[in-house]
Amino acid sequence: MSGQLAVTLISWLKEHRFAASKKRKDAEYLAMRLVLAFDGLINGCYNAVHDPLREDQEGISESTVPDPTLTLPSDGDYKALSRHLMYEILSMPNRLEGIKEGLSSVAEDSDPPDFFEFFEYRREHWSRLGLRALDLIDALCHRYKIPPPTRPNFYTPRTSFQDEIAEIENDRRERLERNRVVMAGFNLNPNYRCNDTGAA
Repeated sequence: MSGQLAVTLISWLKEHRFAASKKRKDAEYLAMRLVLAFDGLINGCYNAVHDPLREDQEGISESTVPDPTLTLPSDGDYKALSRHLMYEILSMPNRLEGIKEGLSSVAEDSDPPDFFEFFEYRREHWSRLGLRALDLIDALCHRYKIPPPTRPNFYTPRTSFQDEIAEIENDRRERLERNRVVMAGFNLNPNYRCNDTGAA
């Protein structure tokens, strides 16, 4: 009886070990494919953020590069990943679509010829999505012992995205301060007017 129990236990342990090994290998394979997918997204975000823009015949600014895209592997077993990683990864397409919807809304309130608000929103939010994708790559590479993507020395997307966000936030603070000064002057003097240089 004890011998039969031992055989059953050994058999169960072997099956359990095999299932755990298979799950780990499935997760590693999926993680590799996800790293490649997110690296492509990062490249798309980088290009969109650094879009040189151009002017059409009427002097209207327009994009020269398309918005980023993301296609996650459709045949991977995402349940093999940790719960937190699975949620963050599967939410990325929704985040991307949310940015596109935001762009559509901002475009309605952005004025020609430069559509400043639209392109500022575009630079900021593709930078933020690119940073999130970089964090996911780091997490996948760390957890599943995957070599990180190699990049040329001049191509530093994380620093570029961080600098872009910092510049936008600084520009906003300066605009708010200028507006505060203008409104303060207007409230003190109802006849207050600004000339072309912004001086009272």
